[in-house]
Amino acid sequence: MTLNDGFERTISDWLDEQAGHGMPGYLDETLARTTRTRQRPAWLSLERWLPVDLSARRSMFALSNSMRPLALLLLVAMLIAVVVALAAGSRKPLPTPFGPARNGDLVTSRDGDIYLIDRTTSQSRAIAALDGFDFSPIFSRDGTKLVFLRSDGPLTDPAILTLFVANADGTGIRPLTPPTKALDWFDWSPDGTRIAYMATGSLYVVDVAGGEPKLLPGTGKVHFPTWLPPDGKEIVYRLESASPAIYAIAPDGIGKRRQLSTTPGNNEFDYQGIALSPDGADITFSRWSENVEDVGVAGWLPRLYALDVKTGSEMLFPTANGTGSRGTAVYSPDGKLVAYARIHREGAFQLVVGNADGSGNERPIGPKKPGPRDGSDVNASWTFTPDGAALLVRYGTDDAGVSHLLPLDGSPGTDLGSGGFEFVDMQRVAP
Repeated sequence: MTLNDGFERTISDWLDEQAGHGMPGYLDETLARTTRTRQRPAWLSLERWLPVDLSARRSMFALSNSMRPLALLLLVAMLIAVVVALAAGSRKPLPTPFGPARNGDLVTSRDGDIYLIDRTTSQSRAIAALDGFDFSPIFSRDGTKLVFLRSDGPLTDPAILTLFVANADGTGIRPLTPPTKALDWFDWSPDGTRIAYMATGSLYVVDVAGGEPKLLPGTGKVHFPTWLPPDGKEIVYRLESASPAIYAIAPDGIGKRRQLSTTPGNNEFDYQGIALSPDGADITFSRWSENVEDVGVAGWLPRLYALDVKTGSEMLFPTANGTGSRGTAVYSPDGKLVAYARIHREGAFQLVVGNADGSGNERPIGPKKPGPRDGSDVNASWTFTPDGAALLVRYGTDDAGVSHLLPLDGSPGTDLGSGGFEFVDMQRVAP
C-alpha cells in the first residue's frame, strides 16, 4: 500500500501549527467554556475502550513518518468505537422479565386470526395471514416477540398444533415445533430464549433461535409448566396423578426432579392451577378438601393456598364466609396482590383481588358469572396488566369468549372484542 506523501506533509504542517510549543492564547476562553459544559458519560471515554497508553495525547502526534500510518489507523479505530457506543446507547431499553412495566400494545386471537391492537389508538390489524387456525398469542417477557398456536385443520380432540414465534410487530413468523399432538400450556423463559410446553403429558423445551424441541425425561405426567423466577434455573409443574404434587426440574434435562410440596394431595384434584410470584418465593394453588370444617360451609368447595418454595409450608388465603376460592391465582407485577375466583355456593363465581401476604382485603373485580356450585369449572382466564393497575379478563368458552380490561379502581372496563378462541395479552414495555 502506498501513502500520499503530500497529504502526510499537509496533515503534519497543520498539526505543528495548531500544537505549537507553549500555552495556546485561547486557554482562558476554553476554560471558561468547559466550566459550563456537562461531563461526557463515562462510556464515551476512549480510555474505557482502548489501553491507557494508546489514548489521545499531544506526544502521539509528534511521531516519525513511519509511525503516522499507525496513528491514523488508531484514530479510525477510536472513531469506530465511539460510533458503536453511541449506537448501543440509542437502542430502546427493554423491561425486566418480572416486576412492574409500562403497558404496551395488545395482541388477541379471534375466530382463528391474530390481531395487534394499538393501545393509544385502539386500531387493530391482522397478522399471521397464512393458512391455518391461529390462537392463544403471548408476548415474551421483554415484549420483543410473541408466540401462538396454529392448527392446520379442524380443532379435534386431541388437536394437532404447531407453536409459532414472531416479532412483536407480527413480522418474521416461523414455526418452533413440528405439528404436535395435544400441545398445551406453554411459557416463556425469563430471558426470552426458550419456551417450555407440555404435549401429551410430557415436558419439552425448545430454543427460540431454532432447533429440535428437547424432551425432559423423568418428570412424570406434567401440567402447568412455568419457569421459576427470577432466573429460570428450574421449571415448576404439577405432577398429574392420583396423588398430585408440585415439582421442579432443570430445563436442560440433567438431574432429577425435586418435590416442592410437602403435604400429600387430598385427592386427584389437588394442587390445581399453580402460579408463581415474581420473586419465585411462593406458588399459589387450589385445593379441594373433603373436610367440611376447612371450607366452613356444607359442601365441597375449593380453597386457595400459597406454597413457600424454600420451606414447603402452606398458607391458606382467607375468603368471605360461605364462599370458596380457586386459581389460577396470578400475582400482580409487584407481587403484592393476587387475583383469583371467589366461588359462591348458590352457583356463581366472581373475580377478586386480595393481598398476597394472606391478610385478606378481598375486592371484587367485574360481575358475578354463573358456574357450578362446587367450583369445579370457572369459564374465565385472567392476568394483570404490566403496570398492575387492571386485569385482562376473558369470559366464556373456546367457542365464544369476550375479553375485557377491568381497572382495579372500579372505573368502567373496556370491551376488547369477542369471538371463538378469544385470547388476549398485553406487551411489557420498559418504564
